[in-house]
Amino acid sequence: MSIATLEQVYGEYAQDHRELMELVGQVRELRSMVGLLPLLEKLHDLLIRHFAQEQFPGGLYECMGAYGSQHHEELKILVREHCVILSAVRGVLDRTLVAGDQDDPAVLNEVDEVLAHLCDHERREYALADKLMASQRTRAT
Repeated sequence: MSIATLEQVYGEYAQDHRELMELVGQVRELRSMVGLLPLLEKLHDLLIRHFAQEQFPGGLYECMGAYGSQHHEELKILVREHCVILSAVRGVLDRTLVAGDQDDPAVLNEVDEVLAHLCDHERREYALADKLMASQRTRAT
């Protein structure tokens, strides 16, 4: 797998990543449950598509995995986190459907925790991609 391939795939995810982070920002701006449900539904749907694209053949993870087995454990962790994050978003979405006014603080706190995990995941994922592309550039010079 050449660096151009990883850079190309990485670049293709840039818009998707921006869209995801914009949606995360919209959810974080909410200070009440009003308007939360449609944003969580949109986030859940977007994450399903985003994670699937990353994991499917030809996706970001396959490209990064081609840089050597020393990165496979880190990639396995990131893949597992996809499941955890999707489940967490689905869980908080379901709780939002049945929450009463007294549940607002707990649900909003849970939303914050899920978003923090998602943002940390995305940061580590892109840090790994950046590290791999930089190492390849260094070897090429």
